[in-house]
Amino acid sequence: MEFFTVPDQFLVEPMSDVNILFYIRERGPDQVNLKLHYSQNMLCFMIHGVKNIIDESQKYSMNNEQIGLVTAGNMLMTERVTLRQEFESLLLFFSNEFLTKFIQKYDIRLDEKSSDSTPPVITFPKDEYLQTFQKSMKLLEMDFKNAYFRLAKIEEILLYLLNKYPGEMACFINNAITKSQNNAITHVVQNHKFSNLKSEELAFLCNMSLSTFKRKFFEVYQTSPKKYMIVEKMKKARMLLLHNQRPSDIYYELGYENLSSFSLEFKKHYGVAPSLYPAQA
Repeated sequence: MEFFTVPDQFLVEPMSDVNILFYIRERGPDQVNLKLHYSQNMLCFMIHGVKNIIDESQKYSMNNEQIGLVTAGNMLMTERVTLRQEFESLLLFFSNEFLTKFIQKYDIRLDEKSSDSTPPVITFPKDEYLQTFQKSMKLLEMDFKNAYFRLAKIEEILLYLLNKYPGEMACFINNAITKSQNNAITHVVQNHKFSNLKSEELAFLCNMSLSTFKRKFFEVYQTSPKKYMIVEKMKKARMLLLHNQRPSDIYYELGYENLSSFSLEFKKHYGVAPSLYPAQA
């Protein structure tokens, strides 16, 4: 099954923090369970047809009487055409970098509580304003090469939704940013878990304060950065020793500055010196 990155693969203009795409498929059968990676968050106005989205836990559906907000990530998407084989949607994309600037610009207060229960897809009915906004976007289609114009229209629709659905929108924004931060933590930690970097340095690489990094780290790994790093280093040390590598050859690879500090940590963890471990394993 082919894998699509959206909106990257469908844009004519260079990718930016805000992107607008008019998607039309005038003829053809349903497209079922397309593998999509949404590289940005998406606001979808269905015009003709039905869109079904499946994430890791649920299935969502939206038709031409609804709009849908979708957080960035991997999902399966199905396009159900009308009886006339029409499928058309207006897609507004915005990055988490845009969202961060957006909430700062308009001083939007988000609930600091965990947003784990917030679904990655939220739908709203099209009211009179949303219907009018959809029509106006179609009329302005040729003007969206201007990045400032795209930015203004996406800010407009998000401000409207925040005013009408403050709770749902705050949860969506918080969930999108949290998901991005957790992905950043996972990426940085997995690339540096055998280094000798301190929590402050890892937080810097994640572009977070130390307190935010520690809180987000616990959400992802259910332990502290220090404890996680020690466990990961000890697991790798055990594997290397069982493959007949000497402690003096591996301590630096595991992020220890000298053999004695590695040996002390290993004995504390496994109850035996690393030089004696292979014989007792």
